[in-house]
Amino acid sequence: MAKKILITLVVIMTTIIVVLGVMIATFDLNKYKPQIEKKVYEATKMELKINGDIGFSLSPFGISIKDIVIKNPKGFSKNDMLKLKKVAISLQLKPLLSKQLKINYVKLQDINLLVEKSKKGILNLTATTKSSSSKTTKNKEFKKDSGKLPLVNVGKLLLENVYITYDDKQSKTVAKINALNLVINDIALNGDKDLLKALSLKGLLNISSIKYDRYLLKDIKSNFVFKNRVATISPMELTTFGSKVNGKLIYDMRRRLPKIYLEDHIAKLDLKNISKEFIKSKNISLDGHVKTDIKLSMVGQTPKQIKRSLTGTLYVQGVNFGIKGIDLNKLFKSLENIKNMNKKDIVGILATAPLGKSLKGGGNIFTKFSGGTTAVKKLLINAPIRNGIVTLKDVAMKVGGTRVALKGKIDLYKERFINVRLGVVGKNGCSKIVEDISGALSHPKYRTKVLTSSVVTNTVTSLLGKFGKSLPIPAKKSKCKVFYSGAIK
Repeated sequence: MAKKILITLVVIMTTIIVVLGVMIATFDLNKYKPQIEKKVYEATKMELKINGDIGFSLSPFGISIKDIVIKNPKGFSKNDMLKLKKVAISLQLKPLLSKQLKINYVKLQDINLLVEKSKKGILNLTATTKSSSSKTTKNKEFKKDSGKLPLVNVGKLLLENVYITYDDKQSKTVAKINALNLVINDIALNGDKDLLKALSLKGLLNISSIKYDRYLLKDIKSNFVFKNRVATISPMELTTFGSKVNGKLIYDMRRRLPKIYLEDHIAKLDLKNISKEFIKSKNISLDGHVKTDIKLSMVGQTPKQIKRSLTGTLYVQGVNFGIKGIDLNKLFKSLENIKNMNKKDIVGILATAPLGKSLKGGGNIFTKFSGGTTAVKKLLINAPIRNGIVTLKDVAMKVGGTRVALKGKIDLYKERFINVRLGVVGKNGCSKIVEDISGALSHPKYRTKVLTSSVVTNTVTSLLGKFGKSLPIPAKKSKCKVFYSGAIK
């Protein structure tokens, strides 16, 4: 008897599953595509097109949508703003019978997103929003009904193979994020709070590469947490300029303007790869490693806002690395006997040696110092930053028995030098050469003084610049003023 009952139950359950499967298989959701596209356009003014099928699946139980396209708004490029190959939503069947929505996972596969900013500074993502009056009405309705948000639990959100292009027509810059993969677990939405406060999630982030101008970040891996309007990416691992970076990123949205906190630690920054990108001279390159620590906080959404609020510290420390293509040690030794040189030779040293440029009038001096290698014994950059102003607190390097130090400030917001001075100093910390650097970061102006016991040479040439005029001036006998007394001894 029991056996017959069991067989009967199995047959009934099998029949129900078969009937349910037939119903799902024969139920055509594609006829609702025009309605979905229309509703999306009415709500967002975005032109949505579903080119693929909308279908049910039994294993796992859920819905899938294929080949979704969102057109770029008028006034932007003809490229599509979003291309999404597939959306798959896996549902729990039992809660549906009780009119509850519980989702096992939402998976978005093969996404291409174009974020475009026009020359007027308008983003394509926001260009399709409604008028301010409709926004106000919508916000009022949202606030009125925010306490009635449904309690939704999603097991996982998976973003697979995401490519994002940011094209800024205003600043003429392009950034690309390649092969982003994100697995988010424990997604919850508390209906008693506003949307961003209600949302909490955590997961794992992987990005193959991020490219912006000459900067390339690779193999990015990090844990990801979002709670109470704060996104935390930590610990974060990546590779840049062939060097491993460890750090964290916090994006705080609790105020009107977002606050960003960034922390990076590079145990061995590869100088060879850095020099390939930033040193224009083919004759000069760096070799070796330095240690770098960066801690920065900033507030804002635009580059100007971020530059003006930038606060933190930059710390770089290096020991025994090389500068190939020039022998600064020979140059500094020659300065010990600078009183025996004529003014043409002095200007030649200043104009040609540091960058290895072969300039007319300084060619003979240049050949004495180019082609060798400078062994840098120590390097230190200790530069606190406050509200976009970098203070060169202790910036120096030691070559042989000579130290080169940098003093002053740099305004990142106005992109200008503020009382910056470069000094070549001896063991007593007194300067042999002092160079004033002023003007814009992109077009600096130089004025150099060579100081000896018998002559002072003023010149508008530069340790880093071009050949200029010089004028010997009798030196006054006076005690030297210490130019540098920092940590580099």
